[in-house]
Amino acid sequence: MSGSLLDAIAVVMQPLLLLEMLGGVILGIMFGIIPGLTATLAVVLLIPLTYGMDAISGVAILVGVYIGGISGGLVSAILLGMPGTPSSIATVFDGFPMAKQGRGAKALSMGIFGNLFGTLVSWLFLITLASQLAHLALKFGPFEYVAVIVFGFTTVISLSGDSIPKGVVSCLFGLVVCTIGSDPVIGVTRNTLGLELLESGINAVPAMIGLFVVAEVFRNIASESATIVEDDLKVADKGGITWADVKASGWNLVRSSLIGVAIGMLPGIGGSLANIVAYDQAKKGAKDPETYGTGNVQGVIAPEAANNATIGSALIPMLALGIPGDVVTAALVGGLMLHGLQPGPLLFVDNPDFVYGIYVAFLIGALMMFGVMYLASNSLLPKLLLVPKKYLLPVVLVACSVGCYNLNFSFTDMWMSLVFGFIGFGMATLRFPITPVVISMVLGTTLENQLRLALVSSEGSPIPLFTQPISLLFLVLAVLSVALALRKKKLLAQGSEENG
Repeated sequence: MSGSLLDAIAVVMQPLLLLEMLGGVILGIMFGIIPGLTATLAVVLLIPLTYGMDAISGVAILVGVYIGGISGGLVSAILLGMPGTPSSIATVFDGFPMAKQGRGAKALSMGIFGNLFGTLVSWLFLITLASQLAHLALKFGPFEYVAVIVFGFTTVISLSGDSIPKGVVSCLFGLVVCTIGSDPVIGVTRNTLGLELLESGINAVPAMIGLFVVAEVFRNIASESATIVEDDLKVADKGGITWADVKASGWNLVRSSLIGVAIGMLPGIGGSLANIVAYDQAKKGAKDPETYGTGNVQGVIAPEAANNATIGSALIPMLALGIPGDVVTAALVGGLMLHGLQPGPLLFVDNPDFVYGIYVAFLIGALMMFGVMYLASNSLLPKLLLVPKKYLLPVVLVACSVGCYNLNFSFTDMWMSLVFGFIGFGMATLRFPITPVVISMVLGTTLENQLRLALVSSEGSPIPLFTQPISLLFLVLAVLSVALALRKKKLLAQGSEENG
């Protein structure tokens, strides 16, 4: 174990890789700051650019982008009242009032500190729980894996927006995409529509780039706004973090971080819920709840600690079980597969140096994020909101094309990303959720392989799926997950009808 850890530290601490990680963190922060350009877009965009690197180096950069992307959303939330990412929605409630009072830099400083604290707490849970969960998962057979993946598919319910049927359709579309190309067991070509370019199947990475990045470029082109904001942004105060600030925020930081860790481990939920729940709990537990919403700095710290605490905990089910904790980790699964690695319990046995590399890169990425954002919080970060889209979008589109081509030096991948860009744009226009497509594309092939292995081992009988304890447990959890999601949507619908 110690040898693998030292090897991982030696790889991650290479000066060139540290510089590349810093660049990834900065890129992630920029994508997080600008509304519409999320952490997911940044990670998906960079996946093909890491193809020529070794696995540890490539994923270390992606982890840095992930941390930076989630953290950057607080800048526009505080200074513009527009969350840069869904994970910073609740930050607007007190952050924007603080900015209008001339305390924007203070809100930024304390929010960034909350980001760091939550990230470090989730890192502790990651290094503690991931390996333990993986050891448990080593006892899994094909039927257990099928049940776990079925549980993973229940994330579709929570990612379906206003319409569960549309979410199911999106999920089925992703599964259909997985069946295009050669059969993984017997090698027979299927569902190619007679097109030769589909015989080798559809690479998940170009598809994800198209669905998320290219589609977002099309959406921005279709909109009329040329810049994020027209007026100059001014931050009146100096900001900074004092020991008195930290002491006064101690319990809020701990509670919010633990909320984020707990929610982050639930597949498909992530920071958008964690930041709202943490804000609500901070307000309920405050001695002065009436000040929340008027510029209370604790209302900034709570959501920012919680949304970053989901980062490490979302990696736990991804690494240990191969189940993405959120849409960004779904993209990271694609990045691992691109490097020939299959997330799951065997990853800890066959590639311990890689796992330790992620642990080390995560810690370094968190410290880089804090350093960059804290140093730039008074001047540079606000100016990034003024980047004209007419300059930004062409660069993003060219980067997508180059990245897709570099995967296999194939123009087919470039065209495929463009096709899925139009599909993603159409889905967004028709209000079909895109995330279920990605989840099903990531899990679909594994589900097919494990289900076939399971049925072969039981001579075609599905009964062991319902009689083996672990598989039955996950099936029960899947049913409960769906039931709770349906009940929640029903209550929300009833509430809107009553308000209407």
